[in-house]
Parts: sequence; C-alpha cells; structure tokens
Amino acid sequence: MLLTRSIIIAALALLFLAAAAPATAQIGGDVGIIQVTSSPSGASVNYGGQYEGTTPVDIKVYSTSTPGQQIVVSLSGYKTFSTTAPNPGAGQTEYIHAVLEPIAPTPTPVSNGYFAITSSPSGATVRIDGHYSGTTPLTTMVTAGTTHRVQIEYSGYESWSAVYTAYSGQTTQVYATLTPNQPATGYLAVTSSPSGADVYVDGSYRGYAPMTVGNLYVGSHTVEFRKAGYQVYTSNVQIYSGQTSTVNAVLSPSTPNTGSVAIQSFPSGVSIFLDNNYQGTTLANDYFDIIGLSTGRHSVMLRKPGYYDYTTDVTVTGGAVKYVTATMTQQSTPVSVGKVNVNSAPSGAEVYIDNLFRGYAPVVVPDIAPGTHSISLKMQGFSDWISTVQVNAGQTAQVVGTLTPTAVLPTPTPSGTLPIAAVGALALFGVLFVVTRRR
Repeated sequence: MLLTRSIIIAALALLFLAAAAPATAQIGGDVGIIQVTSSPSGASVNYGGQYEGTTPVDIKVYSTSTPGQQIVVSLSGYKTFSTTAPNPGAGQTEYIHAVLEPIAPTPTPVSNGYFAITSSPSGATVRIDGHYSGTTPLTTMVTAGTTHRVQIEYSGYESWSAVYTAYSGQTTQVYATLTPNQPATGYLAVTSSPSGADVYVDGSYRGYAPMTVGNLYVGSHTVEFRKAGYQVYTSNVQIYSGQTSTVNAVLSPSTPNTGSVAIQSFPSGVSIFLDNNYQGTTLANDYFDIIGLSTGRHSVMLRKPGYYDYTTDVTVTGGAVKYVTATMTQQSTPVSVGKVNVNSAPSGAEVYIDNLFRGYAPVVVPDIAPGTHSISLKMQGFSDWISTVQVNAGQTAQVVGTLTPTAVLPTPTPSGTLPIAAVGALALFGVLFVVTRRR
C-alpha cells in the first residue's frame, strides 16, 4: 500500500513538471520566420546582436520571443540599415528588404591648369602624356603643379614635342611650327648623242648633257632632251635613294617641215616672246632654243625692266636653226622700281614673278615695276604656292611662302641593274621650246 502511494506521487510530480516545461520548437508550430533581403545583396545581418549570415537569409524566431529585437544590415561602402524586427506568428513569414545607400567618397581637391595649343599648319593631332587630346587649335585642362609632355603630329611633317609645366588656374600657351618631312633623294646621270642637248627634269631646265642632276626625290621623273635641229627625246626614269640612275638619249633630226630658233642675250635673264607668246628667259653663256617651229616668218621680242625692248623677225626653214644674238640697250632714265624679298619654307624653292624665273629662295629681286604682280614658288615634292605682291617704288616688299608636301611614294626596291639607255617614245610636238649650248 505504501509502495502504491509512492508511485502515484511520483507520477503526479512528472505530470506537473511536464506541464511547466515549454513545448519543443517546431516549424509550423510556435516558430515563425523573418526573411531578410537587401539591395545590393551579400550584406551581413544581425538579429538581437547575433550574426545570422548574409542576405538573403531566413531568421527563425519563436512566436513567444521577446519583442522589439533589432535587425541590423551592413555592407562595406554603404550606410548601415537598422529596423525593429517583426513578430511573426507560429508558422508565418515576415519580410524585410533593406535598400542600402552608398557612402559618398570624400572628394580629393585637385588643382588644374590649362594648355592653349596651336600649330602651323593647324589641324594637327595633339597628344598629352601619350594620350590623344584633340586637334589644333585646342584648349584643354591639365593637372597643375606638374610637367606634361605635349606631342603634335601632322601627316607630311616631322613630329614635334616639348615639356610644359601647368600652373593652377592659369593658361599656358603652346605653339608648334612643324617642319615638312624631307623625302629621300638620288641622282640622275645623263648623256646625249649628239652632246650638248638641254636637259629638263619634270619640266625644269637643269643644264646640258653630259651632266649629273642631283637632289631628285625618290620616285618616277620625266626627263626631256632638247636640241635645236633635233626632235625632243622624252623618257621616264626611276630615282632610288642614294643611287645614280642613268639615261643616254640618241636624238633624231628634225623633220623637213619644222625648224628652230636659238636666242642669246646680253645681259641674260631677258624675257623671250615669240609671236607675242612668252617662252622663258635667256641664260648666261647659253642659247635658248625654240624648236619644232613651223616654217615661215616669226616675230621675236626680248624684254627686261630698265632696258629698251629688242624686236626682230626671223624666217624659219625646214630642218635649219636660226640664231638671234641680242645686246640689250639700257634706258637713259631708269624706271623707278621696287624690290621683292622672297623666302620659302622649306628654303630653296624656285621663284617666279609674273611667270618669270627669278632665282631660288631666299632671294631679293631688285627690278620689279610698281604695281601688283603674281608670284609663285615651286619645289619638287611640294604643291605650288601662288599669291600676289604689291610693289612700291623705292621699297622692298616681303614675301614668305610655306609649301605643302605632296604625297610621297614609297622607296621602290631595285630589281636589277639600271638600264644604260632608257627607252623613250619619239614624238613630234607642235611647238616646243628649249635652251641649248651653241656648238
């Protein structure tokens, strides 16, 4: 009987303890979920001071847990997000989405300056510290208190560069004068049969055969041989860098229905007009040959400032040469004239005033009549420069011409020995003019 009472008391005690203990946590029972997400994701989540993982994350809470717990969401580079946690019921899910706000970086004060960049010619490419910045003229901002390398490039010209220091709030002027590229050159050795033929390269008189023509740009050139009483010999020749090309011209006699006129003057440099058409200027110690003329009478006029005009008539016969030697008479009262000082970039350009060759730049032409005159500069490898100049009596007019390079052909590779005799096409031209040495 005593044992039975003890068992009953023990059983009652167990029932009492079971009633007093909390129930086991089960999802869907007395446990709820707080689902935390963030933008951007991957942020750390703390609930009630305990780390729960990174978003997105589910936090399990009892429905009977202490209310008012804080949920803190944090991510490096963003402001911390904090809010009071909800209290989901048993088996329920509450949602929290944290939109994180970036922390604005503290700006580092930078001091700036400016470069105002111009060039001649304009339109050149500008690079600052190796980075493309635009084309001239250009004003651009650069970091002050330090040096910068400015590089300027333009097709057909040598690259230009210099180092400049930028100063805070100031504009530094940068100006570049670009130098045209100088193409590679070669030589041309010419002979003629008979000798003494005048040599023209690309239309410019270079002397009489036999001779060597230097400073010819690499590439193809047209060579003409002209001699009174003979037909023109024309050939194309290839010039190679640092090498000498050769041409030998065998001239053919003129046809019976054409003739020639050879003109020489004292002094030289006199303008020649045949039948009122300009032909060129006489040269020192040489004859100016006008060949391929129709038979019959032709008028010749020689003109030079400060001298009286010289005029004469010549009768041209088939296959023959008529010689004219003129001694110019200076005017008793010289005409009041001015001067023209001509410079070219690059130097060495041929100077023509009113279509008359007056030397190589730099040159001072002393005998120009007052008024407006045409002027042109010519150089192989460059486009012609053409302008006008106003000349006043007793004064010197200044002319500066900048030549623009033409496209330069690549240096060809010789495939064999240059020909001793270049083959040319023999052709009879209507009217051709030539300067030759009297033999």
